[in-house]
Amino acid sequence: MRPEEYLLIIARRWWLVLLTMVVAAGVAFVYSSTQDETYQTSARLMAIAEPPDYYTDLYAKNRLASYRDQIDNYDFVQQALASADVDIDPGRAVNALSMGHNPDSNIVQVIATDSDPELAATVVNAVASEFVAQMERENEVIRETYADEDQSIYRGGIVRISQLDTPGPPESATGPRTRLNTAAAAILGLAFGVLLTFGVAYFEDALRKREDIERYLDLPTIGQIPKR
Repeated sequence: MRPEEYLLIIARRWWLVLLTMVVAAGVAFVYSSTQDETYQTSARLMAIAEPPDYYTDLYAKNRLASYRDQIDNYDFVQQALASADVDIDPGRAVNALSMGHNPDSNIVQVIATDSDPELAATVVNAVASEFVAQMERENEVIRETYADEDQSIYRGGIVRISQLDTPGPPESATGPRTRLNTAAAAILGLAFGVLLTFGVAYFEDALRKREDIERYLDLPTIGQIPKR
């Protein structure tokens, strides 16, 4: 097919393309509008190698992924909430949590997203503080276990965790992104409408115009019955 034939197929069924785009955008708008507002906050935890030599720093970078798994689990979150003495359902806190990490800067990011901004900030700070305390306890065990023969000093490397942020409750909601969702749905609806138009044209075998007969059958038109 020539490019103009593709455009002709779309032009003949423009209403189908428009319909799918409007329906998709409408569904996304209604769905997004009915969702509760969500608030997101986060705290950064930096893994600091001590002493700051190459191998200890490399070990700290390799531990970042495991730190994510240590933090984002029910037992640890339950322990963190208990240590902070806050009355929050651990299941809800776990559902609110997500993790990220940046190996280039040795940083793990603790993120909480919830409909309650106070809860989001409380969960983030409780989890971050508890992880800092837990890593310090582990480092103390390492110092005692691998100290010199006289048990006076540990000369190996450790990874210390430092909390860089202590966030408060976020003031503005981060979701739902009604405009973004509606626009994205409209684009997807447009694309689906175009594909649907080509699908209908592919399965349609009716020749409705003289141009269709000449194009597909390569036969001249001898006569034409006018419409009443």
